[in-house]
Amino acid sequence: MPTSVTMPRLGESVAEGTIGAWLKQEGDLIERDESLAEVITDKINAELPSPVAGRLVKILIQADETVPVGTEIALIEESADVASEGSPAGPDAAPVDSVQEAKTPLSEPQYATGVTHANGANGADGRKEDEERQRISPLARRLAREHDVDLNEIAGTGAGGRVRKEDILAYVDQRQNASVSSGRTPAVAAAPVAPAPKPAPVAPAAPTRPAAVASELTASGDEIIVPSRMRMAIAEHMVRSKRTSPHATTVVEIDMTNITRWLAKNKEEFKRREGYGISYVPFVMKAVCEGIRKFPIINSTWTEDNKIIIKRNINLGMAVSTDTGLVVPTIYDADQFTLAGLAKQVNALAQRARANKLTVQDMQNSTFVVNNPGVFGTIISMPIINQPHAGILSMDAVVKRPVVIEDDAIAVRSMMFMCLSFDHRLLDGAGAGGFLQAVRTKLQSYGRDIDVY
Repeated sequence: MPTSVTMPRLGESVAEGTIGAWLKQEGDLIERDESLAEVITDKINAELPSPVAGRLVKILIQADETVPVGTEIALIEESADVASEGSPAGPDAAPVDSVQEAKTPLSEPQYATGVTHANGANGADGRKEDEERQRISPLARRLAREHDVDLNEIAGTGAGGRVRKEDILAYVDQRQNASVSSGRTPAVAAAPVAPAPKPAPVAPAAPTRPAAVASELTASGDEIIVPSRMRMAIAEHMVRSKRTSPHATTVVEIDMTNITRWLAKNKEEFKRREGYGISYVPFVMKAVCEGIRKFPIINSTWTEDNKIIIKRNINLGMAVSTDTGLVVPTIYDADQFTLAGLAKQVNALAQRARANKLTVQDMQNSTFVVNNPGVFGTIISMPIINQPHAGILSMDAVVKRPVVIEDDAIAVRSMMFMCLSFDHRLLDGAGAGGFLQAVRTKLQSYGRDIDVY
């Protein structure tokens, strides 16, 4: 029986996706995790890996069609010996990407190396076009046109030498940096933005209105209607979460003084040594992992048939604010990392999110979410659960204020409020409070000298 491939959910607020292009055609052999199609959403563009090895027998949704998350888009006839039949990339092709291995999804995408694509300039036109289709993803081809890049100058890092989106972006960055360092103006500095039409002689009539979005005036003329697919998707997800889970929220106050002092003393040296920064977030994530070990029900989900499924792997979702909206990529097996390791993963995911380089795997399989609105100066925030999780934790701003310590003395300490919104079907106040107490105890247990390794 054929294996169904469905439209993935590429973001906590994404309700639908568009097939940008099919990278395989009906009848093609495909290996597990080999790129099958380009999927586009309001959040990210990503290449969808095949869930199994086999033959693509049916394409159900055509390019440029938009369908809801979970819709069947293709059927693959599974086969255990696809590799022995030979793949379109040929016997010398590099191994296929495997970013979905159980313990390795956190590293930067593991592209195949050591393969340089052939020029193919002397072949027949039809054969040349076939080779181009095989080694260049449609998204990469569009980027190449936008940035005026000669694809023959780029060695693809994908399977079989495929030129991918990441290759184009890396090449453009390298070219721009080289131009800047040599004192020349980068030839493509403005390429990502459509050639800015010179302000044509437009009559200076009405006051300037926001031109970044398509909008229209109401009949009265004093209101603007602004359509937004992204906000519509977020609205659907938030309403569904509130309708699905009986939300309850509990708050604790945590003394972060020792961690604050350590960061003030060591974070600059840490960044110079490691090449990435460290903040409060890894400390909170580490404490959350320990809290989940003591209260596994926090890492669970409620099923439609009224059962509880407790997840063994602790995969922490990390809310990241980007120019296009909120995304929640996943740190897989977060409990296996040291504080320094968590800092590295937080930094890598945040950079990929803001550069629109997240993969399908980055956006899936989280079991609990840590949110950090404190970077915006919030004091107390009550988040909405990311379905189908049991809860979501918000860490707010660390603020100095006078508190009562031992012997009724008053001291200035660095304090933080932490809020847990939880699904009351899965947790009662005692369990939620016990989890937060475990998190607080861990965070307050750090002394002045902290070993982050």
